[in-house]
Amino acid sequence: MKPKFTEEERKLIGRRIRDSRNAEKYTLEQLAEIIGCSPKHLGDVERGTVSASWPLAVKIGKALNTGVDYYLADTSDQYFDIQIDLEISNILKDCDMEGRMAIRDTARRIAEYGKRLQAKKQ
Repeated sequence: MKPKFTEEERKLIGRRIRDSRNAEKYTLEQLAEIIGCSPKHLGDVERGTVSASWPLAVKIGKALNTGVDYYLADTSDQYFDIQIDLEISNILKDCDMEGRMAIRDTARRIAEYGKRLQAKKQ
């Protein structure tokens, strides 16, 4: 049985796909070619006018380095975490090794500082 999504759900799923595609710096045409569908159909999915089939959703998830559940799930912290991870990954792709190491070291210091602040609050 094919799941039935409301118009609002289809639009939310489509926005998540579009945002992930943009984060990966793919054009609509590039992603459509990678996943083997027409740009028009992918555009319809992104606008929420149609639902993607399960096989197409899996291909989209693989091509954009996300799980299908990210697109289908209601908004929650775990899916927000996935989006943050994608954004950080995209930032790191544009850096050389020295820059990546500096970002890593800075992130560690910030995380340690945050833990100390949390400990003081308790």
